Amino acid sequence: MVYIGIDNGLNGGIVVIDDNQQIVEKLVMPTIKVGGKTEYDVNEIVNFFNGFFQPNKMFAALEKAHVRPVSGKRACFMNGFGYGIMQGLLESLNIPYEIVSPNDWMKEILTSVNTKDKKGSIMWCKRKYPKEDWTASKRSTKPHDGLTDACCLAVYCYRKNR
Repeated sequence: MVYIGIDNGLNGGIVVIDDNQQIVEKLVMPTIKVGGKTEYDVNEIVNFFNGFFQPNKMFAALEKAHVRPVSGKRACFMNGFGYGIMQGLLESLNIPYEIVSPNDWMKEILTSVNTKDKKGSIMWCKRKYPKEDWTASKRSTKPHDGLTDACCLAVYCYRKNR
């Protein structure tokens, strides 16, 4: 069985763990440039999911989209758009999933860290998986919070559905 955590933002990520909570694969949310704007690379996302597709042996946790008042119109639209894309892909690929609010997974997973935010997910993932590289690319120096949030979602999914 594999458990998939999905942070569906443009700067999000997808993490897959197994029954031993070991990381099988992780992916920074695939994007492409279209007319100078960043868009989701839906084909790459589908290819990623197809690489793990095993009927009745997968379960996903999709982070619930929410609008932050400080975000601009495009950011809010893209967040909802990405959420819809992920739901559509999971449905069309027959991958069972649950929608999880950020508060729910943070309350469950980030109990050992003092902060319940992006920094908390980075700290938690570094503790649980100390040998794992959480940067977005070889050139990056900072941990990618989209990957760490997705990892926390995958562990939340594992705990709730194993």
